[in-house]
Amino acid sequence: MENAAVANVLRGEGYRYCHTNLAEAGIYYKYYQEGFHIVMAVDLSGGNRFSVQQYRSMEEHAMDLFYHPQGRLGDFPDGFPVYHVEMLTLLIGGDSEVERKLCAECRNVWVYQPQSGRLLIYENQPGDFFGLRGALEQGAGTGGAGEMSRQGTGAGGWAETSRQGAGAGGWAETSWQGTGAAYASAQNTAKNRLGILWKNIRAEYVTIALVVVNVITYLVLEWLGDTTNGFFMAEHGAMYPDFIRINHEWWRIITAGFLHFGAVHLVNNMVILYCMGSRLERVTGHLKYFLIYLVSLIGAGLLSYGMMLRTGDYAVSAGASGAIFGVIGGFLWIVILHRGRFEQITTRRIVMMIVLTIYYGFSSVGIDNWGHIGGLLAGFATTVILYHRNRQKY
Repeated sequence: MENAAVANVLRGEGYRYCHTNLAEAGIYYKYYQEGFHIVMAVDLSGGNRFSVQQYRSMEEHAMDLFYHPQGRLGDFPDGFPVYHVEMLTLLIGGDSEVERKLCAECRNVWVYQPQSGRLLIYENQPGDFFGLRGALEQGAGTGGAGEMSRQGTGAGGWAETSRQGAGAGGWAETSWQGTGAAYASAQNTAKNRLGILWKNIRAEYVTIALVVVNVITYLVLEWLGDTTNGFFMAEHGAMYPDFIRINHEWWRIITAGFLHFGAVHLVNNMVILYCMGSRLERVTGHLKYFLIYLVSLIGAGLLSYGMMLRTGDYAVSAGASGAIFGVIGGFLWIVILHRGRFEQITTRRIVMMIVLTIYYGFSSVGIDNWGHIGGLLAGFATTVILYHRNRQKY
C-alpha cells in the first residue's frame, strides 16, 4: 500500500519503501546512525478496522524485522550494526473511531487525511519524528502545505505499547529494492569499515576509557607486585574499613573501584562493563553515563563499608563490580521506561540476571555482595533522576 502524496514526501526525506505481504500496510525505512527510522503507513480508507492487539502485533513484527535485518532481509550486508529502531505509524484516512483508539492506547501514531491534506497529531503523541512533521505538512497537503491539528484523546498522557511476546513473523519480503549494490559496495571498502569503527568509538568513548583505565591500573600493579595479595592491594588503594574509620581515607571508596584481584577478576568485570556500559552510554549520553557510573561506584563502596562496620566482618574490598551493577541498574530503568523491552533486552531477562548474580554472590565466599547491591540501587536511582525518555535522540 502506497499513498502517492505520503510516498513522495518520505522518499524526498531519504526513506525507501519495503514491500510487505499486507495489502493495507507498507514500510518506509531509513538506515541512520547505526539504526533505523521506519514509518509504517496503514491504509484505513477501505474500511479496514484494527484492534489495538492487531496493531501491536504488526508493530512488533516491523520492529523485530529491522532489529534483525541480517539473514532475514537478503540484501542487508553483514557488518552494519543496528543499535536502535524508532518507528512512527501513519494512519491514512478511515474510521475516526479506530484512529482515536489507536492514538489513545499506542505510541508514535499520527493520522493523515488525504482528502483534506491534514496531518492530525493527538496531544499524547510526539510533536515531531526526526523532522518529518514539517515535511509532511508542507508536502502532503492538497494545497502544498498541510494543516496540522492537535486533538485530545483522553488517554491521560503517553500510552505505550509493549513489544513482548510476538513471534518473529514472516510478513515482510526479503528484498530491499535498490539497496543491495550500494550497501555491498560500501561494506567492501576499508574507508567504510574505519568509519563504522570510528562511530562506535565516538558513541561509547567513556566506557572504552573506563576499561582502559582499569586495565592499565591492573598492569601497573601486577608489575609492581601481586594483585591477588590483600595486603598489597590495601597498600595501593583498596578499601579496608579501618583505613576509612581511623585514617579518614575516604578516597579509597573511589580508588578501590579501579583495582582488581587477578586477571580473571579483571577480565570478567571488563567484559560485562563494555557490553552493558556501551549500551547505556549510547542511550543516556556521555556525561550522564559517567555520572551514573561514578555515583554507583561511590554507592557501592559506602554500603560495603557500612555493612562491614555493622557486622564486624572486615575484608579488603576492590573491583569495578559495584559500579557495573549500577550500570545494570541504570539499564533496568531504561527497559522499564520503554515498557519492558529495549534493544532485545526485556525486564524479565535483566531482573533474572540481577537475581541470579546476587544469589550466586551470597552463596559464594569472597564476594562483596553489599557492594553489588549498593551499586545497583545507586545506579538505578541516578538513572531515574538523570534520564527522561526522549524518542527523538540517541
